[in-house]
Amino acid sequence: MSPYRERYRKDLNDLKILTKDLADRVGEAIKKSVLALANGDVDLAREVVKADQELDDLSLRIENLCMELLALQQPMAKDLRRIVGILKIGIDLERIGDLAVDVARVTMQSQNKIQITKLEFIPRMAEINENMLDQAIQALMESDADLARQVTKWDYEIDSLYVKARDKLLKIIIERPEVIKEGTALLMVNRHLERAGDHICNICESIVYMVQAKREHLN
Repeated sequence: MSPYRERYRKDLNDLKILTKDLADRVGEAIKKSVLALANGDVDLAREVVKADQELDDLSLRIENLCMELLALQQPMAKDLRRIVGILKIGIDLERIGDLAVDVARVTMQSQNKIQITKLEFIPRMAEINENMLDQAIQALMESDADLARQVTKWDYEIDSLYVKARDKLLKIIIERPEVIKEGTALLMVNRHLERAGDHICNICESIVYMVQAKREHLN
């Protein structure tokens, strides 16, 4: 194999490694943002917000490498699907990171005043998101379309928890109008975590496309 092709194969492999790194950081951001919310930990929330620049930089690095490979290598067939798929996955990961930051900012703005619910549904949603993301990236690394499909089944539980949390929060707000600000903030957190699950489903769709050249609606 020529040095030129060796570099090309290395760049393709680097794309996967960089994407896994980004996904690991995003999963950690979700975990920390909800932990900060549950514990009223403003310092931990600030840590999540501060780390977002690193996520953006890594996302941009992935995007630039994808564009470079598309422009200079003119890949065909499976390689083309791989590069385009990772480009889309990077966008979804960056958006999940933004949602984690939005959750962290709720804690920063609340000044430890969010106490109207035990948040039992919201931490569970975050936990499922983390597990889904881990398995989705495993599917990416192993080029496993079936695993990618299986991951999306967890989104049904996220949607169910979203509805339960929303209904509980609305009931509390109606019964106790004095907590409307905190309740509305938690409604937004609930929505952010539900949207994170949707983005992970998008990632799984991209993996199926990369591996099997099939466009399936898994969300």
